[in-house]
Amino acid sequence: MSAPRSLSARAIGRRGLVVWALLLALLALGLLAARLLPEPLAGAVPFGIAATQAGLVAVLFMRLGRADALIRLAAACGLFWLAILFTLTLADTLSRLLNT
Repeated sequence: MSAPRSLSARAIGRRGLVVWALLLALLALGLLAARLLPEPLAGAVPFGIAATQAGLVAVLFMRLGRADALIRLAAACGLFWLAILFTLTLADTLSRLLNT
């Protein structure tokens, strides 16, 4: 296993600015998509853009691309648990809507 490569403060700051600019561009794209797209797509496209933003944060800020296997496993478990929570919330909401 090789030693981790250290980055200079300038390189870290440059990478942060690039990711920040990408996140802002995706935010503007999401706002435009929600405003201009027809109704069926207006709900789905911003979720895809938000997933892209989350992926950028995970890969570039959290450095999951170069992380150890245990750290990647912990991140995957967090996503799995989040999916379970979304599923349970959706099931509860839909059951309340169907009962009224």
